[in-house]
Amino acid sequence: MNTKGKILIICVIVLICVMDSMASPLNSINSNKDVLKFNMMAETYTHEVAALKREVVSLQERVTVLETNLVNSGNGLTRMDRMEDTNNNKHALTKRAAVRRRIRRPEVAFQASLTKESATFKLYDTIIFNSVITNIGRAYNKHTGIFTAPVSGTYTFNTNIVSEKGHYVEASIKVNDLVTVSAISDHRISRDGEYFTMWDQGNAVAILSLNRGDKVAVSVQWPQGSHVIHGVGKSSFSGYLVRSHEHR
Repeated sequence: MNTKGKILIICVIVLICVMDSMASPLNSINSNKDVLKFNMMAETYTHEVAALKREVVSLQERVTVLETNLVNSGNGLTRMDRMEDTNNNKHALTKRAAVRRRIRRPEVAFQASLTKESATFKLYDTIIFNSVITNIGRAYNKHTGIFTAPVSGTYTFNTNIVSEKGHYVEASIKVNDLVTVSAISDHRISRDGEYFTMWDQGNAVAILSLNRGDKVAVSVQWPQGSHVIHGVGKSSFSGYLVRSHEHR
């Protein structure tokens, strides 16, 4: 081997040594960079985990508040649900009221009195109260003294009877010629030959369940002979519908 070859070999060996010496610092530098990068990533992840924990705590607090409001509402409904239910109830009530207005309940009521100073009747005669004060439903006939039920239902009737001086009258409220209740007025002469000084007014009240078309009137039921009833508004007959039994 000549001198040039030896020198070349020595240069290569030196170059290899130099490169080895330079590689060690480079590896050390790369290793330090990796550690620094890892530390930065670890710090970033720590901050993110802490933020997530805070968010979870906030969500838990909101859930607790919502559960409390739900319990306090009493029916498990939110405020919007309750408002919607209230509106629905108002709508239903309004609809029912409209139906009631369209389907009006029948109104029946009358009052009539005897305006003559006196009127004479015999046994079983119907007392005709000739002056009509009220006649809602036009069920009372002032010419016959008879009330005819326009609808089936519960009715109440009242009669006041005052007999003239020297007379005794027993008058009854009848349904289709069937006696229900009676009123008695006694104004006969006393034992000493004098009339009773006070007017005697008999009264009777009947609460009856009638069918459509039933007839109600007041008639003399006792005694035999003629009997005079005092009028001028003192004797009267009235009645009205309490509740209809018919569905419309």
